[in-house]
Amino acid sequence: MPPSLARKLLIVAAIDGLVLSPLQNARSRSSPPQPSPPVKLEYRTNKITVLTPDKKTLDPSSGVEAHGIVGLLKVSPTSSFLIAITDREQVATIRGRSPVYVITNIVLIPLSSRREALRAIDKANSSKRSLVDAGNESDTEAEIEEEEEGGSVVDDEIQDEIAEAGKAASTTASNEESSIAQDVIRKKGAYGRFAEKWFSRRGWTVDRRRAEGMTEVDTSPSSKTENIMEKPENQPAPPTEGDVASVATDEAAKEDLEGKVEDVAETVKENVAHSLTPKLLHTTKLLLATSRSFYFSYDYDLTRSLASQLNSAGLPLYKTVDPQFFWNHHLQDEFINAGNDGFILPVMEGFVGQKSFSAPSSGPSSPEPNPDNEASESPPSPKVEDFADSSANVPTSDQTCDQTSEKSFILTLISRRTRHRAGLRYLRRGIDDEGHAANGIETEQILNTPSWDHVFSYVQIRASIPVYFSQSPYSLKPRPVLLQSEEANTVAAHTHFKQIREAYGKCHAVSLVEKHGPEAIVGNKYRDMVEKLNSTFASYKIGWTWFDFHKECRGMRFENVSHLFDDIGSVLDDFSYTEELNGKPTGKRQTGVLRTNCMDCLDRTNVVQAGAARRALDMQLATLNITLDDNKMSWFNILWADNGDAISKQYASTAALKGDFTRTRKRNLQGALTDFGLTINRYFNNIISDFFTQAAIDFLLGNVSAQVFVDFEAEMVSSDPAVSMRRVRQNAIEISSKIVVEDETEDLVGGWTFLAPPTSTVNPDLRGALTEVILLLTKDAIYRCEFDWALEKVSAFERVCIEDITSIEWGTYITSTLASSHTDENRNAGFIIRYSVEKKEIVRINTRSLQTSFSKDGSVSNKTGGRWAFKAMPKAHSAVKVGTDEVDVVEKAANERDGVKIVVEQVKAVCDANATRHPEGHGHEVNVEEKDIVSLSEAKKGTGLLEQWGYSLKRFVWT
Repeated sequence: MPPSLARKLLIVAAIDGLVLSPLQNARSRSSPPQPSPPVKLEYRTNKITVLTPDKKTLDPSSGVEAHGIVGLLKVSPTSSFLIAITDREQVATIRGRSPVYVITNIVLIPLSSRREALRAIDKANSSKRSLVDAGNESDTEAEIEEEEEGGSVVDDEIQDEIAEAGKAASTTASNEESSIAQDVIRKKGAYGRFAEKWFSRRGWTVDRRRAEGMTEVDTSPSSKTENIMEKPENQPAPPTEGDVASVATDEAAKEDLEGKVEDVAETVKENVAHSLTPKLLHTTKLLLATSRSFYFSYDYDLTRSLASQLNSAGLPLYKTVDPQFFWNHHLQDEFINAGNDGFILPVMEGFVGQKSFSAPSSGPSSPEPNPDNEASESPPSPKVEDFADSSANVPTSDQTCDQTSEKSFILTLISRRTRHRAGLRYLRRGIDDEGHAANGIETEQILNTPSWDHVFSYVQIRASIPVYFSQSPYSLKPRPVLLQSEEANTVAAHTHFKQIREAYGKCHAVSLVEKHGPEAIVGNKYRDMVEKLNSTFASYKIGWTWFDFHKECRGMRFENVSHLFDDIGSVLDDFSYTEELNGKPTGKRQTGVLRTNCMDCLDRTNVVQAGAARRALDMQLATLNITLDDNKMSWFNILWADNGDAISKQYASTAALKGDFTRTRKRNLQGALTDFGLTINRYFNNIISDFFTQAAIDFLLGNVSAQVFVDFEAEMVSSDPAVSMRRVRQNAIEISSKIVVEDETEDLVGGWTFLAPPTSTVNPDLRGALTEVILLLTKDAIYRCEFDWALEKVSAFERVCIEDITSIEWGTYITSTLASSHTDENRNAGFIIRYSVEKKEIVRINTRSLQTSFSKDGSVSNKTGGRWAFKAMPKAHSAVKVGTDEVDVVEKAANERDGVKIVVEQVKAVCDANATRHPEGHGHEVNVEEKDIVSLSEAKKGTGLLEQWGYSLKRFVWT
């Protein structure tokens, strides 16, 4: 048996590393048979070792308690941070015994030194003390209320609670004497519950309900309206440890982060990644904790739907989860490689909500409401206990039916955001080379009885339009731009729908984009792609419906969405749902999935998905002879609106538009004005904060290295690592070679992409506006091609014969001094090819009519010589194509300077070979000289004060 997953652990800053020691319930008779052994993370090296018994002596005063480990954030080989969960909130209970939590606070403990680790731990502990002093008892009770096993003996639980409360009280201040009365006051929540169990009428029933994450029975009028789940993103979050202490520790936190940067910078010589470390840490905490978007369960696989749950007996949880929803997989790499299964806690991004409700068992009429389960039409903010009713209070659904003519149910909504092509709105659109679409989310709606003996599951998905396209974040309504070739789009879309078929079976795609205007650009492309796939792959047909949401619901008549379900209702009936009875499948299984999209897959999509989910719920309840009253379904609408808000905040940084209709099924002017404000908010997020956040997301997921922060500092934007621009550029090289090389005997030696200044003059400004060009080298000539990336054609090219090349200069080529990466001589290199011509035509322009025209004078008779200047593109973005089967060494170059040197040597080798072939002709040896093209000093002289001010202002805003 593998070690049990650590549900609570003590993190101590020892002399030589951080010690992670799981805390066990010492008095519980149901303790795990094989607890996880403590481990140590060494400072700086991040090496993980299991501690032997003689090394378990820990100093609790130098530690902090945590509810799990998210992973290890490695900024560089010498700078890492352990991410631990210090605060959580229960949001649901699955199968009556598996609590589900949302992360509400984390601590990032540096592994650079013990001093820095102690500083971070002290801050976390001071936050806890401030939280207790502020009178917030929920966190204290949550720590006491450990659900090791539901069946542990009551006496043991109470003893543990008293011990935990006393322990927490005694450690609130070091070397402080305290009386029993002081301890009781400080931990009034824990002792109050202990006394209530002994003296209240309900006695130990309360404890049983709490063990299952249920609410205490309260028949007061105020309790009747507290039965609706509230999504944390939609309401002010309860104060977390960090929130309470933030005012008091703001200045100290700033000094701590600056100290970390200074210490690390001494080791890595002011690496840009470290200069942005404070912002990275801040963004990490915003993503993982403040957003309240990350969920986990210790013993239930949140990443898989009911139909895809695996038999995980004998396997650690992380080995059974669906990899695409295991968000912190990269952060857990060190623990996975070390085999420390007890510390590997899978975390899922998305939404989890739960609501208990009752419905009449015969006819639509509503009997007298059950005070424990009434679904209020105007619910207030719920508590954790409201998420599911208890089987202790409702022994069986049959008894409830006999007494009240109602049956009780629990509805759980789980949205799982894939970690593939993850990111933010305009920075992650369309599809990638692996067939993953942006904003891909699987949403499962689970309906069950309180005892979980009868369970229904319905799954649907949403994702961006599966074609290559992009949109600029600098416009309120940006026009979509289609990318890549027809063949590339077909391959990616086929891969995408193949993955859907393997996971869900049949697929019916519903597109909600407009049929006219800018959205139709990608809408038409999507429709044509589906038709092409259906005609090419006859064995798998993709259902297709194009529902122009804005046209059909014009005038805020969103109820017209019902017209869509009139069209696809039979398809959804055929797909059905999954049903389970007494823990075993009934034979009814969902055989297909509804795939919905709009442009963002947020607002319109959530309205349609809520409608599909309501339709599935009605079908499931109909099998039990139950009909829901539409007038008492506000709880359902609110649950789905919360789901939409959560997903929207993760992708667009604001709540979902059209949320008023999702909540109330009504649309009015106030909702439209609210949507306008959210749209403006999205716009400013798109152009300011999203770029760094996107870089941080890619880094946390392991899609990019720390180099992404160097690139961000230089350009204040982030690229898309999932879409291979290198492949696009290689395709452009191939297209260019076919167009410009007319002689079939003229073999291609190599092709590269470079940045280059314009060649309209003999001596162009080497620091002027650089554009991306393609350089082709054959055995007889060299070509400089300007490429139209949108039309995938050569717009113009110049040709120079090999024998006309006179000299080559290569070396440092610095065009900007604003960022440190701009002044790195190894990363900023280029070369100049000088040539001499004698009235030879070298310029040709390929027009949009696909005709070839010549330069105005048809020649360069006024030029006795010329030069081409080329600057190396960032190594990660450049493309290379060789004309032979040899392995090109340019891609293996250590840096851009080495890559330039290799290209220059290849050009010289061709020139030398030509001279050897034509000893009596024009062939001659080419002089190659290493010298600065534009030196650092020259670049500094050319950088104006206004340019420096502009960059400083931009860096201040964006970073």
